[in-house]
Parts: sequence; structure tokens; C-alpha cells
Amino acid sequence: MPMRRFRRHAVHIGAAAGAAALLAGCNLSSAGAAAAGPAVTITQPAAPTALVAVLAGPAPGPSLATLVSSTARPREDLRIFLAGSLVMTVVASDSPAPAKISLPGQPLAPAGGQTAYQSAQYDKRLTAWRAQRAADARLATEQTRQRTSAWVSGLRIAQHIGAIADPPGDEGSLAAEAAIAASAMIGLQQDTGDIFASRRVIVLYPDDLNGTLPEGELNGDDVIAVTRDLLTAAAASAAQAELLTAGAAQAAVIGPEVTAAQLAALVSANLGQEGGTDTVSTPVLFGNNSAALNAKAVSQLTRLVPELREPGVTVVIDGYASTSGTAQANYVLSYQRASKVASFFEKNGVPDSSLIIVGHGATDSFGVGSPDANRRVLVVTEKTAAVS
Repeated sequence: MPMRRFRRHAVHIGAAAGAAALLAGCNLSSAGAAAAGPAVTITQPAAPTALVAVLAGPAPGPSLATLVSSTARPREDLRIFLAGSLVMTVVASDSPAPAKISLPGQPLAPAGGQTAYQSAQYDKRLTAWRAQRAADARLATEQTRQRTSAWVSGLRIAQHIGAIADPPGDEGSLAAEAAIAASAMIGLQQDTGDIFASRRVIVLYPDDLNGTLPEGELNGDDVIAVTRDLLTAAAASAAQAELLTAGAAQAAVIGPEVTAAQLAALVSANLGQEGGTDTVSTPVLFGNNSAALNAKAVSQLTRLVPELREPGVTVVIDGYASTSGTAQANYVLSYQRASKVASFFEKNGVPDSSLIIVGHGATDSFGVGSPDANRRVLVVTEKTAAVS
């Protein structure tokens, strides 16, 4: 009996050794099967951004907390200030970086002369690896979303704003708030080495539109001013001209009727000029120095009405003007053109609460060598989920 057990054991070992030798000869050993490239880091791309808000008091119109929550990104530098003789920092925080997941490297293809079996095994490993990479990418995106959401919740923005008091005098004017925001943005750029090229947004909540802004004060920032009082087209376009003259890359001046969802959509869509997945109308053209809608423009706008009536649609109406005339006149004219389109939509059943008007003056050129091409309005739509 002992001899038989020994012999069986010996036969078993010999068979295993033979199988190992055979696998080695076919390049299917465990070392060969595990051959892979360098490890891969799965993460969500996120360029650094900056969002600076300046308040004139504890009631900044559409909820700033909702705006931050709706537009928050990883690697965002957030600063919220209260205007006053002594500027108060309400919130100062950086959002977390995107989540990272490490994945073993992609399987390497077997060397030349592989058998059909080797090729099939490699294909299986590669398919499994690609599926894991896709799953890890989804997981990284979800973890990033959770991190960013937790960051926003921890800021307690609504509570901080509710605890502040109104500043005295005119320290909540457009000029005063713009100066605070410009100073803060310059400080951020100096501290970080000017890394916010992808998005630098300033949101102001002024008590009034008074004051003159120094030229170049807003160095390439996108600026949105949300007023406490309803605006006339003249007042809005004049304030927008001030912001653009002060160096804003883009500027929008809107009244308190704007909703939190609309304001978030405006920030996310780069003040209406970057449609992304949004729908952008074909240009509605105007005559020289005119804001009148012609028959062709009416036909173009009519086709958009059914889509704009749908629930959850935010409509940014961008008006433009050609370079002839003064800058101030062009801002006013571009705003009037956008207002005319907005009025047409309202008369045809589009809720005015879903419309945002932005006049861009002659700051953007569409038709090189053809001033007619810039006498236009573009309608940018974005369907958003309801924001509480």
C-alpha cells in the first residue's frame, strides 16, 4: 500500500510538470497571460475654475446656494463676499479634486506566432479589461459627484447668508461690488498662478446700478449682475456696457424675475454663447440700426415656439450688433433686438419666466468682412431639471 500511494503521487507530479512544460512551450504560462502595460489612472478631467459672488445683503435674489450647488465642479475656487466699508468673506473654499481609481494596465498582445487559442484568450482578457475600465470610469464620475455634492452641503451657504446684515449706504452698488469681485479674482489668480483660464465667473447682486467702473478692472471675467428691481432695456444695456468697458469678457444684467434654474443654466452655458448639447437657432438677422422682425425672422422664430413651450426649458436670447456706431449704441441695439425676440415668444405662449435676454453689442464677430452677419439674434435653449 505505501508503494502504491507513492507511485500515484509520483505520476501526479509528473503530469503537472509535463503540463507546465507544454504551457511554457506555447507561451501560455501564467507570466505570459498576465503580461500587461503600465497601470492606468481613471479620473474625470477637470480644469480649475473660479466663481466669485458679491452680495449687498442677506437676500440675493435667486438662491445663491442653489446656484453653487447646480454649477459646482471639481477643482473650483469659490469665494462669496458681503459688500461694505469692511468687506466680509462669507464663504471661501476649494472644491475637491476628481476621484481617482487605479486600474491594472491593458493586457499586452502575445508575440508573433501565437496559436488560435492564444489569440482567443488574449481577446477575452482585453474585452474584460475594457469592460472594467468603463465600469471604473463610471465609478470615478459618481465618486466625484458625491465628493462635490458633499463639499457644497458642508459649506452651509444659505445659513451663512441668512446670518448677515445689509451694508450701509451705497456700498452695494454695481461699481462697489464689481471692485470687490475684481480684487478677489486678481488675488486668486496671483495665489494660483492664473490657472482659471477655462471659467472665471463673477455673480453680483447689487442694490443699484450706480457708479462708474474703471476700464480694465474686470480682466476677462464673465460677469452676471442680478438686480433687486425690474430693469428697463436702457438701464440693463447701460450697465452691461459699463461691465464690458471695464474688461468683462461677457456680461449679462438681469432682473429679479430670473429663476435659480435659469441663472444656473446661464452660468453653465457661458452666458448663452456656448450651446454644448443645447439647441442653437439659426441666426435671426436684422436690418441696419433696426430691431424690427421681418417676415423671415418671424418664420424662423415660429418654428422654435413648440420646443420653447416645453416644461423645464431655459431660453437664452443673445443679441448682437455690427461694429458701426458707438459701443454704447451697439449694446443698446443688441439688447433691443433680443428683447424683440423675447416679446415675440411671450406673445406666442412661451413663459416669460423661461426667457433670459443678453445683449452682446459688437463684442463678437460672426461674418468676417460682412457687418450684416453680426446684426443678429441667436436663441440658445437648455432643458434642465427642476431646481428647488
